[in-house]
Amino acid sequence: MSIKGLMITHGELGKSLIDVAESILEKKSDIEFFRFGWDEDGTVIEKKIKAYIDKNKDNGIVIFTDMFGGSPANLSLRFNRPNVEIITGINLPGLLKFLTYKDKKINFKDLLKIVRDGAREGISIISEYLGDRKNGKREN
Repeated sequence: MSIKGLMITHGELGKSLIDVAESILEKKSDIEFFRFGWDEDGTVIEKKIKAYIDKNKDNGIVIFTDMFGGSPANLSLRFNRPNVEIITGINLPGLLKFLTYKDKKINFKDLLKIVRDGAREGISIISEYLGDRKNGKREN
């Protein structure tokens, strides 16, 4: 079983994430992108998701969305099944983990945890590393 990725976000956010990840890794990905328009009711995207899942039914599928509770995530929840998982709040570090590990011999659920953990670890509060600034100087 191979693992496929589907990115569904508001506007062009997902497309931009994919483009940047491909530039960093210097290779094209096979992640498909569906744009959720601000004025859409979701029926068009829902049909696209169903067609994508039907086409890739013998694969593991990770659907990435921009935020939990948003329209892309809510639509995707309807398709959650053993071979389809949704990761909300995707960011560049998480996407890079997915693209780096998806073709390795890793259990589907383990890959999901690697992506989630990579996304979380990619978020930092810089002053926790560098110390706070007071009077223009760093204090550790």
